[in-house]
This record gives sequence, structure tokens and C-alpha cells, in this order.
Amino acid sequence: MDRRGILLGSAGLAALALSPRLALAQVRTVPTVSGTEYLAKTLMGGTLATQASTLALERAQNPKVKQFAGFEIAEQTALAQVLTNSENPRPVPLDADHMAVLKTLQSQTGAAFDRAFILSQIQQHQALLLTQQGYLENTNRSTDTQHIAVLARMSIQQHLTMLQEIQMMLT
Repeated sequence: MDRRGILLGSAGLAALALSPRLALAQVRTVPTVSGTEYLAKTLMGGTLATQASTLALERAQNPKVKQFAGFEIAEQTALAQVLTNSENPRPVPLDADHMAVLKTLQSQTGAAFDRAFILSQIQQHQALLLTQQGYLENTNRSTDTQHIAVLARMSIQQHLTMLQEIQMMLT
């Protein structure tokens, strides 16, 4: 009995000792993002989020979806202002993939729109989270932009939690 306890305890300690290393290895698999790529991806994702959220304010039926859309517009406006150092930054043109997401949303109405909007926001927030993490992995980065990425990452994580809760409510 004592031998079994010692063996199990040793195995548990070994697993605990390895788990931070495994978690660190998983974090390190995020591709590094350059400063130029970071700015482009973050601003384009923000443009899509703003345009989709503006559409949601018009079309969404669920009050929580509309509320989230309002939060998202305010957040993306502030982020674009900080990243561009401009009070009224111009929207970044969308690439084909981002435009396809917007067109899909434009074709939806009613409860189907609410579900499609929330799903697209989850997917876009996951992509933006990877962009923030990839930029933070870059050792050749601006301190100011690093601070922005840290704050954006936290906000994106909070939004993902909110979005998943709304998604569960809509199903």
C-alpha cells in the first residue's frame, strides 16, 4: 500500500513538473506575427467586427446580441484610434475572406442572423486572439504596441466568454 502511494505520488509529481513545460510548448506553437502584419490583421478584423456589428444593431432580434454589437463597435473604434493614432481612422478594406463573412451575414435575417452573427464573432475573435498572441511572441516589437496587444488579448478573451454564453442562449 505504501509502495503504491509512493509510486502514484511520484507519477503525480512528475506530471505536475512536466505540465508547465507542456503548456509553455503549446503557447510557443503560435506563429510569430510582425508589427506590420499585426497592425493589418488587427485593423482588418476590427473593420469586419464593426461592419458586422453595425448590421447586428439593425437586424438582431435578441437584446443580448444587440448589446454585444454595441460593445464591439465601441471597442473596435477605440482600438483603431489607438493603433492609428487618429481620432477618426478610416476602415481598412476587407480581403475576400472577410468580405465573404460579411456577405453571409447580410443574407441572414431573424434568429438565423443572430446565430450566424455570434458564430462569426467567435471565429473572428479566435483569429484576433491568435494575432495578439503571435505579436506578443515577437521579440522585435514596439513597447507601445505590445501594451496594446496585452490589453486587446484580455478584452478578446472576455468577449469570447460572452459570445459563448450568448451562443448557448440562442440554441
